[in-house]
Amino acid sequence: MVKAHIVTVLAGSLRTGSLNRAAAKVASEYLDDQATVNMPDLAPVPLFNEDLEQSGIPTAVIELKEAVLSSDAVLIFTPEYNLGIPAVTKNAIDWLSRPYGDGSLTDRVIGIASVGPSSRGGENVRERLMHICAALGGQVYPESLGVPGIVELENDRLPAEAQGSICGWVDEVLRYSASRHSAADTNTS
Repeated sequence: MVKAHIVTVLAGSLRTGSLNRAAAKVASEYLDDQATVNMPDLAPVPLFNEDLEQSGIPTAVIELKEAVLSSDAVLIFTPEYNLGIPAVTKNAIDWLSRPYGDGSLTDRVIGIASVGPSSRGGENVRERLMHICAALGGQVYPESLGVPGIVELENDRLPAEAQGSICGWVDEVLRYSASRHSAADTNTS
């Protein structure tokens, strides 16, 4: 089967039992038969440092950038820390924003989701990331996904209802991506 989409899935938490890492896994497994999925590990990505960028971009950053550049869409699953963006997620975005004016997120469809215990489903982190990713030239899917009220995993999995919400949202992002890419193809013909 030819897989029409290439999707990069980013998990903005390094913790093994992370709710958002579990959500990223749900999306990746769901996409497996309909898209080529990249899920780069953000753990080896060093803190952004312009000196590192100028002396030679680290391998983990090159791999992250290549995964995103090869993608039609990027799905970001991130927790909300202290009403904002966790360092792991922000660091990945900072590296992907380089070089200035021509970052890896430019012209990529970006979907943003957050799973967590709060009743607002990471609303603050989702709003901030939507604003940042749009400013970096990404085509942000206008409906971020918040999955509230999830405190812990059940047998290393999210509850079935949360998984269903994630899969439905992934379908919406893929439809949006397909419409954006077909519109771009029409404009270039």
